[in-house]
Amino acid sequence: MRQEHQPIAAALSAVDFKFRFQMTNAGTRQDCSVTIQAVSIYDATTMFRANWPTIEKLARRSLAAKDLSDIRLEAALAD
Repeated sequence: MRQEHQPIAAALSAVDFKFRFQMTNAGTRQDCSVTIQAVSIYDATTMFRANWPTIEKLARRSLAAKDLSDIRLEAALAD
């Protein structure tokens, strides 16, 4: 199946938004962050809220593995 490529202009308008939050791990608070690439803060916030269960699982898995890397998500651009 053929998939159309998105225009370059739309891809250039997407920027990174970083959300920071804290989670408890082994009785201590840990700083976590997720970077969402989206066109606007509204799209990024909507994506963060809609995907919170997945973000939480990824953050807990990273904390358990002592992996300090950032979680990154990309919003699909609307046509």
